[in-house]
Amino acid sequence: MKVLVIPEDPSLDQYILKPLAAQLFAELGIPARVEVLWNPRLRGVSQALDGAVISDIMATYSMIDLFLLLVDRDGEEQRAEKVRAREEEHPGRLIACLAIEEIEVWMLALHRDSLSRPWSSIRAARDPKERFARPFLAERAPRLDAGAGRKWAMRGVGAQWKGIVEVCPELGALRQRIEDWRGRGRS
Repeated sequence: MKVLVIPEDPSLDQYILKPLAAQLFAELGIPARVEVLWNPRLRGVSQALDGAVISDIMATYSMIDLFLLLVDRDGEEQRAEKVRAREEEHPGRLIACLAIEEIEVWMLALHRDSLSRPWSSIRAARDPKERFARPFLAERAPRLDAGAGRKWAMRGVGAQWKGIVEVCPELGALRQRIEDWRGRGRS
């Protein structure tokens, strides 16, 4: 099965989203080749949620079995409406998930036991990338690591998957939606 992850910007997001998506499919027992969209290179959530842009991507990559639209919520509740609209435009081919509040929180979930702040404060923060993820990576990640340390930070995703899903319920919901999609005979 071919899966294409659509991020709001692949330059750093790919180092979090690709291993997470690959682990999600592995955990479901679905053999999948997961790639992250680079062409066109989206630059921001407004492009990633634009209906015409998504339609063009899906037409260009017609050989893809499932598209995953994975973007930050950034505290903007109305993004859920845009996400649902994109899914309704492409039923059975596009599943979306909003990270609360940013995908870097999914990365931090791997390291939550070693963080100096309570997990609840990280989940509740409006700007967790700036407040928690960047300082964490600056302090602990190897300086020359890909993705400004994100590749290093995601190396334990397989062993920590169940714990991540427990503390990031939107990933559990995404997992369930993919399982339901497969149950409808699409894998």
